[in-house]
Amino acid sequence: MSPEVWPHTAPHTLRDVLREKEAAMPTTRRSGLAIHYELVGSGPPLVLLHGGFASSGTWRLEGYVEALQVDHLLVLADARGHGRSDKPHEAASYSTSNEASDVLAVLDEVGLSSAALCGFSMGAITALRVAACHPARVDAVAAISSDPEGVGFADLPAAKSDDSWAQRFEREGMAWIVADLEREGRHAWARLVEQGDPVAMAAMLRGPVEPIPQRLKDLAAPSLFAWGEQEVREGDEAILPVGARFLVVPGADHVGTLERSDLLIPEIRSLLAGIRSEPIATPGAR
Repeated sequence: MSPEVWPHTAPHTLRDVLREKEAAMPTTRRSGLAIHYELVGSGPPLVLLHGGFASSGTWRLEGYVEALQVDHLLVLADARGHGRSDKPHEAASYSTSNEASDVLAVLDEVGLSSAALCGFSMGAITALRVAACHPARVDAVAAISSDPEGVGFADLPAAKSDDSWAQRFEREGMAWIVADLEREGRHAWARLVEQGDPVAMAAMLRGPVEPIPQRLKDLAAPSLFAWGEQEVREGDEAILPVGARFLVVPGADHVGTLERSDLLIPEIRSLLAGIRSEPIATPGAR
């Protein structure tokens, strides 16, 4: 290629390659929005649901993908409003039932009748909602740093409303939460979060929690609940289903709980070892 042609064609070619790569990433619209997901590894399926403000990249960041892909087909989904998925700006779009529908849409798209679910924070709320309302689709559920009151369970009080974070996103964009993560030394998390849409984040925080008749106490799926020592509340263990695995991560705050993959991955593996699930290998899974 001649020198005078290269400067004009190279940027265009690079953009084309990036667009083609983005277009090749799996997306489902079965729930009404474009929900991005990735498939990694092979074995019994495990869906990883990230926390609010970030994306499915947090599971790679903290080593879960590298460790768990050896034995499981991992389904990493970007929740609505996050990552590469659609980002509506209306609070009603972020209802708890809509977020659960996105998970079912991904399962249907991949062709999975059921799977184990592992969620962190917001993702844990969604995982618990799916497990409660669609028990036949869930083989086991791991809820990390969850707020069970945000699910809508009949035996728990309704989650308290606090609009302060939503207002900060409207006033300050993503800058304030990125700055908080930087001060905490969580620079990689800050890079993930700064890519977010602050209007979508404010809408997500205002999404309605719809009550359900199911009780947390009656959750049928084998379950693991983990909280950090700094966030666990007195009485949290007492609200859990009989037989649920309960773990408190020493010294950890909210994000710090997920960061302790050295403790959580063995617990997740132990939970999944107790369920029967057919191994699945998906062509093209990375």
